[in-house]
Amino acid sequence: MKKAPCPSRVLLVLDGSSQGQHVVDEAVRFATQAGADLTGLFVLDATWNDYTGHDWLSGSNSRAGFLDYVKEQELAEAKAVVREFESAAASIPHRVATRAGRVVEEILAELDKGYDVLILPRPLRRGLELMRNAERDILKKARCSVYCVAASS
Repeated sequence: MKKAPCPSRVLLVLDGSSQGQHVVDEAVRFATQAGADLTGLFVLDATWNDYTGHDWLSGSNSRAGFLDYVKEQELAEAKAVVREFESAAASIPHRVATRAGRVVEEILAELDKGYDVLILPRPLRRGLELMRNAERDILKKARCSVYCVAASS
């Protein structure tokens, strides 16, 4: 029986949840054991504009203020999450990728760059994806192995 090759490129979805450090630690452990390069991907959810498009905010200045607030929060969260990832992954080959858009689409687009493994927090709490069943959509379309790391208890 032929042994499967070890993965050389691992993509970790950074979601900024309270369980995020546990997921990062698991990804670093996995990449270290496999001798793989690790990429941390943080997606700025750019779908809030669509989400608020037909609600009570639509006709007021509150909508613009709310969208500015969400953008500021997303950027602040991205900086904090990336800083934590960089610190945890300092001892292994790694890089950070940030993208803006629909979370699932951006994860799949990054995967198209040739990753062997995707490490996904479960549940995925990135922007509005918690309400959209993102994990199901990613599992259906990913062309590599996917490891879901459950929140630690």
